[in-house]
Order: sequence, then structure tokens, then C-alpha cells
Amino acid sequence: MKETMIGIIGGSGYIGSALTEDLSRRFKVRVLDKSPYPREIKAKRVEHQFCDIRRYKEVRQGLADVNVVIHTAVVQIPLINEQKKLGYEVNALGTQNVCKVVSEAPSIKGMILTGTWHVFGEKKLEGTIDEEFGFRPDKVEERAYLYALSKIAQEIIVRFYDKMSSKIYGIIRLGTVLGEGMPKKTAANIFISEGLKGESITPYKHTMHRPMLYVDIKDVCRAFEAYTERILNGKIKKSKNDTSNVVNLCWPHPITIIELACIVREAIIELTRGRLRPKVEVIDKKLPILHTSGDAEKVRIDMSKLEKLLDIRELENPAESIRTIIRARIQET
Repeated sequence: MKETMIGIIGGSGYIGSALTEDLSRRFKVRVLDKSPYPREIKAKRVEHQFCDIRRYKEVRQGLADVNVVIHTAVVQIPLINEQKKLGYEVNALGTQNVCKVVSEAPSIKGMILTGTWHVFGEKKLEGTIDEEFGFRPDKVEERAYLYALSKIAQEIIVRFYDKMSSKIYGIIRLGTVLGEGMPKKTAANIFISEGLKGESITPYKHTMHRPMLYVDIKDVCRAFEAYTERILNGKIKKSKNDTSNVVNLCWPHPITIIELACIVREAIIELTRGRLRPKVEVIDKKLPILHTSGDAEKVRIDMSKLEKLLDIRELENPAESIRTIIRARIQET
């Protein structure tokens, strides 16, 4: 009997490589990416195939005998602001290519898109956030506008195909992912790097009270593995509900940027036994204040669908994720 094959588009990136390492314990995995698979990641039963998501023929060839597709490819901040055409071609046209191949390839049972909480917007968040909260691309900072817009475009394409096709087109909307190897320009990585160098941790005044949604990379792997299993086993069913195959994955309590800075500081002090005691120094860039103290308390994240759809009841606390990252970096020095 032929072994199940999972195709991961963009599998050489941070999230893609983590999913590859996790899923390869149970399935064969084919990484489709322009970049080589990271050598430091130890994963068995993995093959790499060069693929430019913008080229339909390359996507079709790469996914020819795959059973489930996971789509993680994306042009992120700041590159999407610097190369807008590239961002559109990869994030929108590339997603169209993937969806089309999934609909046409007989071996493929479905696909899962890595979505993001940024489709909800970052400003004036209030009330209960569930899968039907809605798109708010105009409620993000200017630097995140094109990224949020493109992730909404990806969702629209995937959900449109879910309506047209008998196959499953799912979406897991992720909080900002915490874990070793996370992008260098994320606030968490910057704060940890500053603190472990003995420097001040430097949140900006205009965004210090911004509510952020986080998720640990281990929980991301758990969720994608569970969703993949359910597609393979036929446990994900079609529904008239427009968001039936969409699930939010994040720690249920928002954390502000200033709270994140304090979490990092306290973890560094504890894990270095007081050898390092970084200060938190708020930097005023003379920009308009976008958030106020208490904004995070106005938001409640409804995680009931995560349990119902994927049987996941508990998630790693972001504070513990931060401690794990810091502990690993201390041990490396």
C-alpha cells in the first residue's frame, strides 16, 4: 500500500519546517519551496522539490501524487511593502495556483491554509472574537496593511474553492507564532535578543498597549496534524456555514506589547538567576498613540471551535513559550 504523502508549500520557512519535522514522524512529506530545507532540522522521510508558487506547472508537478496539501508560503512584513508585486503574485496568484491544483489532482483530498489573526485587524478590537468575527483590514497599522489584505485575499480564494469543490479547503488562523527560529523582526524575538545581551528591552510608546494574540509552535504542529488526519479520514464534513472549515488557533487571552516586554524581562531575570536584569525602556517615536491601557481587557477569544473541530482543549501559555525560548538560548551560550 502506498504511503500517505503530505505536500507542504513553503515548507522551508519557519512554520513550514516545523510542520515538516512534526508530520514526517507519521507521513512522507514533500517540501515545495524555492529555498532548500534547513539542514539543522532533523526530519525523516522528507523530500525537497524546487517550486515557485507563482508558476502553475511547477505547483502541479510538485503536488502530483500528494494526498493533503498544507499552504504556508507567504511574503511577509517588511518585504511585502518593499516588493508589492512579489507580494501579490505569491500571496494571491500563488494561492490560486495551489487551490486549482488541489481541485484537479485525483490524489489530493484537501488542503489547509495557514491563516492569521491579523485579518481581524489590530485596532479597536472589542467583544468576542470567533471564526465569524469578520475581516477588518483597515484596522491595522500602515506597515501591516498589505500583509493583512493579502491574507484576507488568500482566505477568500480558499473559501471560494471550498464552495466550488467537493474537497476540503480548510484554514487555521494562527496567532503570532512563538518558538525558537521565529522571524528575527518579531517583537518577542527582538525583546529576547535585547535582554539576553544585557540591553534594555524597548517597546514603542505608540503601540505598547496593542493587544496581541499568540500561539506556541508546538500547538501549531498539533493543530495541523489533527486537521490533516481528519481530512484523510473523512471526518471534516461540508457545511452551509461559510466558516465551517475555518478555525482560530491562539492563546485565548490577548497580551499587550508592554506586557510581553515585562514577561521577557522577568523570565530572563529568573532563568539567569539575576545575572541579567534588563530594564524595560519605552521608546517614544513621536507617533500617534494607537492603543490605550485596558484595550486588551475588551477582547475575549472564543476557542470552542478548536475543541469541537480538532479536539484540542489546552494551549501553551505564551509566558511559558517565552521561558522555553530563553532557556534554550541561555544553554547555547
